[in-house]
Amino acid sequence: MMETKKKIVATQNLNFSIIPMVEEIAFVVMAAGIGSRYDGIKQLETFGKSKLTIAEYNMQYAIDAGFRQFYFVIDDKFAEIFHRRLKDFLPPNCKFELIYQKKEESLAKFCNRKKPWGTAHAIMCCGQAVRCNFCVTNADDLYGHDAIFRMAEFLRSTGKKSKTFANVAYALSDTLSGNGTVSRGVLSIDGDSYLVSINEVHGLSMNANDGAVSSKDSLVSMNLWGFTPEVFKLLEEGWRGFKQNISDIASDEFGISNFIDSTVKGGQCRVKILNTSSKWHGITYKTDRAPVEKMLSE
Repeated sequence: MMETKKKIVATQNLNFSIIPMVEEIAFVVMAAGIGSRYDGIKQLETFGKSKLTIAEYNMQYAIDAGFRQFYFVIDDKFAEIFHRRLKDFLPPNCKFELIYQKKEESLAKFCNRKKPWGTAHAIMCCGQAVRCNFCVTNADDLYGHDAIFRMAEFLRSTGKKSKTFANVAYALSDTLSGNGTVSRGVLSIDGDSYLVSINEVHGLSMNANDGAVSSKDSLVSMNLWGFTPEVFKLLEEGWRGFKQNISDIASDEFGISNFIDSTVKGGQCRVKILNTSSKWHGITYKTDRAPVEKMLSE
């Protein structure tokens, strides 16, 4: 039977929101990327007076929102430093687990593949550890207080067997870099705020626009997703299909945008698009560091 006890939490743009306390919820951080355009391990860069990583700032918001389980998907060679930081950072009433993104050596045995297998693959690697509703975040994207609270509300109000997932969307114009081009998952949404499709667009910048994007007011995904454990069955199915259709074993990725686009269009799930008053901040290039440092030092 579902727990019906309720908890009142403050949010940035609402005075109070009543959240039904139905399940424990988990917070997943994808931190195994190699950051080729950043020239460094940006997942471990620290910012602001507190000298925290971007993921740790997000985790502060998450703790405020009631998350107590944290999972980091990482490259195993960084296990020691992540373990040390998380042990020192998290309060005693929180737990964490490191999950290594699989190399899939049998699949890549004939090539020298250096990069991970993609964001959908990273989430799939959590399938043996995560048993409750959970959100997914990038380690190098600062989502904001309200965005994390919105996601916590969704996760607590959704049954574990539901195949309705969620994404917190941001305006494209607020996610572009002045230091180079970026890729964004541009969202098409119906009148009830459910996802119709995601179009992964590359080469976007503040000075140019890909023809597939009609407006910089378009909404995009920055990989702040909310899932139930039902997503793992869909990911396993998608992974099997991905492996059968690899064209370049050294570079193809099982990415979350393409996976969600396919499953939504196939009627296997729905995705509710959540609005937020939070502003997104992130680092793609080394020169993106200065404005993020300034913002977090104020």
